Amino acid sequence: MRLNVVKLLTYRADFLNSILSHSIWAGFTLVQMLLLTTKTSHVFGWSRSELLVLAAMYNIIFCFFYLFFSRGFSSFSTTINFGRLDGILTKPIDSQFMLTCLYVTYTHLIRFFFGVGFLIFAVTTGGLTITPVAVIETIGLIIFSVMTIYSFWMLVMTLIIWFPKLSNLTDLLYQTNQISKFPQEIYKGASLYLFFVLFPLTVIVVTPTKVLLQQATLLDVGFLIVCAVTLFAITRVFWKYALRFYTSASG
Repeated sequence: MRLNVVKLLTYRADFLNSILSHSIWAGFTLVQMLLLTTKTSHVFGWSRSELLVLAAMYNIIFCFFYLFFSRGFSSFSTTINFGRLDGILTKPIDSQFMLTCLYVTYTHLIRFFFGVGFLIFAVTTGGLTITPVAVIETIGLIIFSVMTIYSFWMLVMTLIIWFPKLSNLTDLLYQTNQISKFPQEIYKGASLYLFFVLFPLTVIVVTPTKVLLQQATLLDVGFLIVCAVTLFAITRVFWKYALRFYTSASG
């Protein structure tokens, strides 16, 4: 983490550019929700204020994912394609941890501050009530949400062991993340198979938001926790299995 701070301060122009771009993307999420409710006060049972809270939670949750993991996943393809995984495998540290947590992108913290700002704005203007207990429960669920996102990305990116030149997988996953910013009800018209695949992604942001608004059921909370733990366990098994087929750059 210290090395990433040094790198951040070394390239100051990139630092400022990153802050600007992350601010624009964070603000765009808010604009989407405002446009969605321009002609109506409710969308699929969600009020305008609740959708703003959803947008805020999207920025907060994905802030932590992008902060700790996005750069690691972005370098996945080059690390494996050029045989750099060899050095990681020889180190006395878990290879999955080393590969995905090597880079910390501190500029993504701007999403957190934007998210908190959205949240305060939505609560104060919408007359919503948030209790301290709900805040604590939401923080706990955010951990499971980030775990679910991480596991989903890891499952997909592990395929690079067999197809090392699929560097554009991260572009696909970045677009897939957009599914999480909207209410689950929007996707009910999708095919059953597609909905089954996407359903874990739809609860990443919705469930913590419902808990914060004190609208979640025990089933909602239980599903997110079980989904996060199960996907992470599958990820570990799949990564260990995939390493059997890793042949370095010479293979």
